[in-house]
Amino acid sequence: MSATQPTTSGLSERKQARRENWRLIVRRPAFIVGVAIVLFWVICALFPDFIAPHHPLDYRTGKHLPPGWGHLFGTDSTGRDVLSRVVAGARDVLRIAPAAAILGVFFGVILGLLQGYLGGWVDLLASRIVEAFLSLPVVLVGLLAITTLGRSNVVVIGVVAVLFTPIVARTVRAAVLAERELDYVTSAKLRGESKAFIMFREILPNVSGPIIVELTVRMGYAVFTVATLSFLGAGPPPPSPDWGVQVSDTYNNLIADFWWPTFFPAMAIASLVIAVSLIADSVQSVLEAS
Repeated sequence: MSATQPTTSGLSERKQARRENWRLIVRRPAFIVGVAIVLFWVICALFPDFIAPHHPLDYRTGKHLPPGWGHLFGTDSTGRDVLSRVVAGARDVLRIAPAAAILGVFFGVILGLLQGYLGGWVDLLASRIVEAFLSLPVVLVGLLAITTLGRSNVVVIGVVAVLFTPIVARTVRAAVLAERELDYVTSAKLRGESKAFIMFREILPNVSGPIIVELTVRMGYAVFTVATLSFLGAGPPPPSPDWGVQVSDTYNNLIADFWWPTFFPAMAIASLVIAVSLIADSVQSVLEAS
């Protein structure tokens, strides 16, 4: 009994520390601003018909109208309202990027747990594979995969998730290596717990901090990666209001002083990436200080 009491007390202290960390995180101004911006775009993605003043594919308005009271973001070369297209374009990004980030973190956590806890030839083999993937340029590999497998949301999500998996696995592996020799793991081994139980029920909750940081960071990278792939032609085809597609279709007009159809979707991408980065920085700074 006496051998398990310190372990129980230590786990209780860790839970209390995690609760205190979350209280500190949600009070940070950067976190609040980041969450507010993300929530705004989530609402736009969920209810574009209620927020956008016009249909994103409506051609009935005047062409090349600059921003003004009638059209706050102006109109594009075919007369479509840019504000409406920016609002509607949030749906594609926020449907693909979070799914890709979550899948990448999910598989990265499993791989990192296996590497860190089992060690030996499992860690050696997985480390070589991880290093090979980390040496590949994400966008180039994404383009090659999408060109080979076809252009669809499922393919984009799968490709980005696969490319994020080794990055997350490396972080989780390092965290698990620091945990596997601690007393609570030794106690679980002495109780005869299985390896799966120790990894997922004992170690995993205690490496949740780095995992949460990785998830928030990957979200920002996923938004940027998905938008970049759309810009390069691997996203939905025109006339989709996807932000990357809008920038790709209109950036050539910048030299003609026709800047607004490119500027506003580009700013939408930037605002979402910055917002997610603010959240990630807030989480990371609190967890690293604890």
